[in-house]
Amino acid sequence: MNVLIDTSVWIDHFRNGNDVLVNIIELDRAFTHPMVILELACGTPPAPRIKTLNNISFLQSCNQVSLGEVMQFIEHEKLYGLGCGLVDITLLASTLITPSTELWTLDKRLADLAVRFGVAFEPMLH
Repeated sequence: MNVLIDTSVWIDHFRNGNDVLVNIIELDRAFTHPMVILELACGTPPAPRIKTLNNISFLQSCNQVSLGEVMQFIEHEKLYGLGCGLVDITLLASTLITPSTELWTLDKRLADLAVRFGVAFEPMLH
């Protein structure tokens, strides 16, 4: 199973380290999305900043949905008013169209939607 890594997981990893994330990367099962990289670019990833962002961009990319598809997804699944924004819903939709992929997020609202759609990644804690 591949895992699309949400921005929240990266930020937590930058602050605290995360062996599960490192393992997923080493197994070449970590996926990224351009919106995650752009969200990270809006913040303060670890120095050297550009190298950190470039390294994440070298991960495999999940399939991407268009903005029109996101709009259809929101309306069809009634995803409005749930506290998730454009990036969240885009990542969820992209996960759904990427075979054998789950979404790993630390955002409770997005995690709840990932569970609802059967694509939530649950890291095994030791």
